[in-house]
Amino acid sequence: MAETPTPKIFHALFLLCGLVIAIAAYREMTREEVEPVEVLQRPDPIRHWPNLADADSVDVRKMQFFGLLKPLVDYENARLRQERAQLMALYVDRDQLTEHQQQQLSQLAARFKTPVPEVNTQWHRLLRRVDELPVALVLVQGANESAWGTSRFAVKGNNLFGQWCFKRGCGLVPRARSEAARHEVKRFSTVLASVQSYMNNLNTHRAYFQLRQRRAQLRAAGKTVSALALASALQNYSQRGQAYVRELKAMIRINRPLIEQLAPAETP
Repeated sequence: MAETPTPKIFHALFLLCGLVIAIAAYREMTREEVEPVEVLQRPDPIRHWPNLADADSVDVRKMQFFGLLKPLVDYENARLRQERAQLMALYVDRDQLTEHQQQQLSQLAARFKTPVPEVNTQWHRLLRRVDELPVALVLVQGANESAWGTSRFAVKGNNLFGQWCFKRGCGLVPRARSEAARHEVKRFSTVLASVQSYMNNLNTHRAYFQLRQRRAQLRAAGKTVSALALASALQNYSQRGQAYVRELKAMIRINRPLIEQLAPAETP
C-alpha cells in the first residue's frame, strides 16, 4: 500500500506548480525580449541637412530624402525596442525590484514623462509609450512637414517635423507668424536629435494618446502596426485636422513602392 503523502510533499508540489506557472507567465510577458539584443550602431547624426531642391527629379529627391532619414529612424526604433524589452522585464519583476532596477524604472519613467508606476494602470500607461513607430509613418510625415527636405527649417535648423519651441532664440521665426504669436520652429544640432524629439513627442504628448492606444490595441491583437493605421490618429498634429490625415495617408500610398525598396519588411 502506498504511503500517504506528507504535508511537506504537498507543499513542495505546490511550490513546483507555482514555479511552472511563473515561468510560463514570464515567457508570455517577455516574448518580445527573448529575441537577441540588437547591437546599436549609431548612424551619422547629420549635422547639416543638405538642401535637396537641386535634385535631378522628384523621384531622385524622394530617394535622397528617404535614404538620409531612414537610418536615423531605424536607430531610434532599435533603441525603443531595447527600452521596451527592459521595461517588460521590470514589469515581470515589479513586486521585487532591486535598487538597480528601481533606478532603471525611474529613468524610463522620466524619459517618457510618467510617474514611476506603482499600480497596473500606471505600468500599462508607460508600456503604451515605450514603443516604436512604423518607419513609413516617420518618413512620410518628415517629407510632408519639410517639403521633402527643402524647407528653411530643415536646411537651417535640421528640423524635419515642424516642431515648435517657445523660448526666444530657440529656433527660427516663421515668416508668416502673427504678431501675437511667440513660438519658433526649433533648431536642432543634428537631424538625429530632431528625429528623437519627434518620436518622443508622439510617444508622450497627450495630443497623441489615440495613436498610442491604437498601437497597443493592434499589438495586443497580433496585427501589424502600420503607418496607415496610426496616421488616422494624427489629426492633432496639424490645425488642418482630418485634411492633414488624408494627405498623410495619400502620401503613404503613393510612395509605397519607394518605401518598400528601403523597408521591404514593413507594410505601410
